[in-house]
Amino acid sequence: MNGLVACSTILVVFGILSQRGNVLLFPSQIERENFTLILSGHSAPTINGKENERIIPRTLHIEDKPNGLRTYQLLAITDMDKSTHAEQWKWRAVTRRGELTINLNRTKVEVKWKKELDQNITSGFNYKGRGMELSDISEYDGRLLSPDDKTGMLYELRGNEAVPWIFLNSGPGNTTSGMKVEWLTIKNGFLYAGGHGCEYRDKQGEVVTEDPMWVKRISRKGVVTSLDWRRTFRRMRKIAGYGTPGYLTHEAVQWSDIQNKWFFLPRKASKTRYNETVDETMGTNLLITSPDLKKFNVVHIGGELKHPERGFSAFDFVPDTADRIIVALKSKELGNETASYITVFNIDGTVLLEDQRLDDELKFEGIYFV
Repeated sequence: MNGLVACSTILVVFGILSQRGNVLLFPSQIERENFTLILSGHSAPTINGKENERIIPRTLHIEDKPNGLRTYQLLAITDMDKSTHAEQWKWRAVTRRGELTINLNRTKVEVKWKKELDQNITSGFNYKGRGMELSDISEYDGRLLSPDDKTGMLYELRGNEAVPWIFLNSGPGNTTSGMKVEWLTIKNGFLYAGGHGCEYRDKQGEVVTEDPMWVKRISRKGVVTSLDWRRTFRRMRKIAGYGTPGYLTHEAVQWSDIQNKWFFLPRKASKTRYNETVDETMGTNLLITSPDLKKFNVVHIGGELKHPERGFSAFDFVPDTADRIIVALKSKELGNETASYITVFNIDGTVLLEDQRLDDELKFEGIYFV
């Protein structure tokens, strides 16, 4: 989502879901059968340290082709902001399937989309006439999940329906506002959900809320823990060179079991106080990594930033690359113009596929291998 605006209050009829198990805290082996890649599940200890059930492994469909080429299936999903209203009391997002093909020595990548397979995903849940602004995708314990950054609902995608699973409220978990979730990832068997990771300020530059700097950790049974990441996000932006009053905004975050690191692709980066118009051209080419959320390493992807109007909105690791190659989506929101791009690069900053625009004006903000 473009812009840093104050979170609005939300009164929800599904508030019972938001109260289930909230806890406030302050700070692979790969098997291949036919063309299905099975990633080992994670052990999920509970909060008191006792071992929980292992989550259902993620499955990926792959196809080996001549000359060492390998093809993986992609799924992208839209966050169309105010354009999600499909009909009376129904809101929609669009999923698009695609294929990513990579050569044997992992130096050339091709992405093709299957626009003819586009599918509408609908729901009646909304907040003040807006809903289904889906910002990421993740498969967790056998569920294909996607968060609505307008209502705070975490949906399970089933065919063309979005089935509510959990309501996430913003900040420390004691608010009535829906969480503006921008990213999902899995670590140690828990699902993590996060937002922009910076304060929201008013037009005078005063802090309105720090809620987007809290992160949710969710168990397979739906128990939600609120994690205070305010120091983490401030430390990260300071080390990256964007200390207060500057900012980083995050929509693309993943944990890598293989690399044993957090990966952040900031959507926006500014060394000055937030300005709504200027922010539209504050896109980045930064990759920030950290094993412990205390020490951070910064890589500039592709050298000099070429398109500051484009910012990262989601990414996934390309399978079979030891989490060294990333496929990422970029979003452009400049005035009334929106566009989405896909790119592929190595974690050392080497670009394998330059920004490739997706057809039409749909804004895709979630991408995942399926």
